[in-house]
This record gives sequence, C-alpha cells and structure tokens, in this order.
Amino acid sequence: MALPHEGVHLYIDPINGFMSLPSGGPTVFVDQDGRRFVNENAKKYNLLYQRMAMQSVKNAYEVFNQDIYDRITAGIPDADKILAQAVETNEGDSLYKEDSLEDLAKHFDLPKDVLTKTLNDYNKFARQGKDEEFAKDSDNLIPMEEGPYYIARLDPSNLIGVGGIGSNRKFEAIDPDFNTIPGLYVAGMDSTMQYRNVYTITLGGSACAHNVNSGRHAAMNAKDYIASLE
Repeated sequence: MALPHEGVHLYIDPINGFMSLPSGGPTVFVDQDGRRFVNENAKKYNLLYQRMAMQSVKNAYEVFNQDIYDRITAGIPDADKILAQAVETNEGDSLYKEDSLEDLAKHFDLPKDVLTKTLNDYNKFARQGKDEEFAKDSDNLIPMEEGPYYIARLDPSNLIGVGGIGSNRKFEAIDPDFNTIPGLYVAGMDSTMQYRNVYTITLGGSACAHNVNSGRHAAMNAKDYIASLE
C-alpha cells in the first residue's frame, strides 16, 4: 500500500513490513462487500494463511484507527509523520483517512451501511473480549470507536514463488490436465507442486529438503525412463 518501506527486504520494515501493519493483528480486514473474511491474526499460526484467505475474495482492505496505528508503531521514530505523508501522497490510490466510517467506505465503493455494521459488531466483540465471527485472540481485539479512521488496500504478496511447473509424484512434468509429458522431469523450485498455493513456512527448511529430494528422485526416474527405451 502507499506506506513506504526502507531497505530491500519488505519483510522487516517496522511499519509496512509483513510482520507489522499489513499483517493484521488488531486491525480489521474486509472484502469488497465491507465484511470481515478472516481472523486478522492468522499470522500467529502461519503468515501465509492470510494470503490464502485473500484468494477467496475479490478485493481486500485493512481498516484501522489512529489508536491502533499508534499501538502497532509504538517506539518507531516519526511514525505519525510517515503515515501523514503516505496519506497525502497516496501512492497507488491505496490509503485514505476520514473522521467517520461512512466517509471511509466511499473511497473503495464499499457499502457504507455494511462497513459500519462490520466495525460496530467488531467493537462489540472487542468490548466483550470474544470474537463471535473468527475467534481472534482477545489481546488483539481492540475496539475502534474513535477516529480518525484509515482504510488501505491490501495487495497479496508472498515470500516465495508459488505455482511453477506441474509435476507428479515421480517428478514427471504434467500438462494443465495432469497428463504426463514423457521423458521430461523437473526438480527444485521449478517443481513446486508442494507449494502450489502456499509456502509452508511453519515447516522450516522444507524448500531445501524438497530441492534435494526432487533432484535425486527426478534423476533416478529419468534413468529408469531411458532404460525402458533401450
């Protein structure tokens, strides 16, 4: 979104990094209809779970108020100045500030009555300490009852490429209909059926293990294929 980030690795940026404001926590994620669609603190289990949830909606947006922003960016120098500048420049038309939720909704053509109800319900859950929709942990349920409010477009991002060349259990290349392409084998990160939709970051080193295993077995199976032609 419009908030800037410093350095090469967006992951570690203290404000706009994957583990900071865009990663949810006490903020609220809504879809194109102004409704919540996920536990915003899913990063607690796997950061990519949020990415998977975004695949189920047309557009995703993050709503927060000044209090939430101040909590997330506590101790970061010039955090308020950075936010104000980001709103003013609004790179990519992706970040807006308003005093009311009704005005906030207009920027992305969200139904203002739905967005307002979503936040009112969320505030009720926060006050009672129980999220009746997505069971978010109570320590991340913080009511947003006072402005200014902000809304930011969330653009999906991944730590690793997903998709890649299709392959079967023998690491034979397959076409879109899962038909084998004889004699063609793939290995390493090109054979990413293991990571077709999400990178399993909860299993550390899985990509390295996959690279070694797929290379070994692709070579063994290719040898068997060549032998069958003789």
